[in-house]
Amino acid sequence: MKRTILTACAVLLLCNGAAAQGSQYEFGGLVLSNDAMSTSDLFSLSQQRFNFGTARSMAMGGAFTSLGADQASMVINPAGLGMYSRGEIALTPMMTFSQASTPAGLAPSGAMPFGSNSKNRFAIGNFGGVFNVYEGTGKLLSVNFGIGYNRLADYNYSYAFEFAGSNRTSSIADAFSVQLEAGGAYVNSNGAIAMGGNGTWDATNWRIDPFFWPAVGGYKTYLVDYDKESGLWYPSEIGDNATVNGGTSVRSTGSAGEFDISMGANIDNKFYFGFTFGIQNIYQKKSIYYGEGYNYAGGNGYNTDQGGEIAVDANGIPLTNVMQSMGMTQTTTVEGAGVNFKAGIVYSPIPSLRLGMAIHTPTFYSLERRYSMSFSTASIGPTSETDQRPHDYTSDTSSDVLEDKGDSAWEFVSPTRLMFGASYTFGQVAILSIDYERDWYNGIRVKNMPFLPYGPAASDFKQDMKHYFKGSNTIRAGLEVRPVPMLAVRAGFGYNGSMLRDERTILSSPAIAKTTYYTAGLGFSLTRSIYIDIAYCYAKDTTTPYMLFYGNRYAADGGASEIYQSELYTTDFTRHNVALTVGFRF
Repeated sequence: MKRTILTACAVLLLCNGAAAQGSQYEFGGLVLSNDAMSTSDLFSLSQQRFNFGTARSMAMGGAFTSLGADQASMVINPAGLGMYSRGEIALTPMMTFSQASTPAGLAPSGAMPFGSNSKNRFAIGNFGGVFNVYEGTGKLLSVNFGIGYNRLADYNYSYAFEFAGSNRTSSIADAFSVQLEAGGAYVNSNGAIAMGGNGTWDATNWRIDPFFWPAVGGYKTYLVDYDKESGLWYPSEIGDNATVNGGTSVRSTGSAGEFDISMGANIDNKFYFGFTFGIQNIYQKKSIYYGEGYNYAGGNGYNTDQGGEIAVDANGIPLTNVMQSMGMTQTTTVEGAGVNFKAGIVYSPIPSLRLGMAIHTPTFYSLERRYSMSFSTASIGPTSETDQRPHDYTSDTSSDVLEDKGDSAWEFVSPTRLMFGASYTFGQVAILSIDYERDWYNGIRVKNMPFLPYGPAASDFKQDMKHYFKGSNTIRAGLEVRPVPMLAVRAGFGYNGSMLRDERTILSSPAIAKTTYYTAGLGFSLTRSIYIDIAYCYAKDTTTPYMLFYGNRYAADGGASEIYQSELYTTDFTRHNVALTVGFRF
């Protein structure tokens, strides 16, 4: 979600600042949208994949809306529990291997990888048990109770790239300057940033709105400064003739899973129904680094020993101190729980054919969030009476920790999900299953959130969800063949379609727009009671395009607009999942 600020006369009186009257400001991007959740965050946390769980369900692409007798039924269609004829206990450990790439296609200057672009993780895909609680001889043949855990999403990934060799002249310092202007910020007589009644900053506190923390970090480390005569902010030590190079990296860990309490019943081996109460847990820790280096025709901008240029300001006057580089790291942690309800049916008109349907209510999430940032710069210049910094000087600062919890926790509901499935059994030899799923991402709604003086309200999230998102379509298919009774050979396929009304939409950070995956696996019945399943899944995620930052001022008074933004990038992920299920039937 972009931050839009309209500055009018009344706002100017409150801010005491020099923001241009009637101007409109827009801010966002991967490194300027982390003090609060965005629409892309809510969407990403709502995404679920039903090809995790047991190795059998993974190997068959998660196409289990009409199939049953598998613990994945608890999280897909609980009616499938009614197909168990015996009790079962199972455990599924798994390994995930994630690889990221940021191709140069969207960025004119190119994007070259650096650092780690892979992340490997051990996890539990499923564990639980199914128990028979009733057996009868009438129409109601059996009732089974299930309890277990199923993995729904994997947040473990890592990607990094640099834009070295670019001709980009826009720096994030320019965006910071416009951002501080939009907030009506100024430097008071104590050398602290002030914003009227909205807070002040000094060496010991960060009482200013967290939306401005990165810009405040830039002020403290000499990246930006305030001209009291003109009332404007500007990059104080970056020459007007600088070329901006740099890079960014994103590291994420965490997952989403669901503890399920389920019941499934069998009526005359023709009609099955079931219910699940799900309790989800979410944890994600994300660290985003952004850095810039400033080049002056091959030199450092301070002298010509390296054959470069001298750094100069907009009037061509050489700078006394010259910024060499900056780096900013932002860390966010989101954790909490959600609850939902699932209901499903399966109808078998003939013994070989099953037709299934399931509905998942929106999951109500209550999530706590923590955010902090650190900032550092390196500059070079002479030591003087007015500036006591050494010739080579490094400055750094760290913010307070913003905690959104209690009454300020984030509460929202995920999409409603509706699933249909059909499967056909070819005697004792093979099973073919196909699923269709519809998820209404435009129905995501924020129910509670912190007050954001310079940010969106819950109604703004609602409008963004309705305007940018739509319902998505998912197709899953699975095949199981038994060449001999003790061996099952499985394969599957899945495709998650886009949830965006316009696939050119630029969100604050990369969100998975499409996913295609292919699966395969084997099942071994070692004895009548013990079985082992193994599965492999290859998934390719296509993400939405994004900018690292943008800070734009659109003048409404006839003045010149200011547009400061990075190039457009896209990052894609490939994931390899390997799972092993060990089960015991009784």
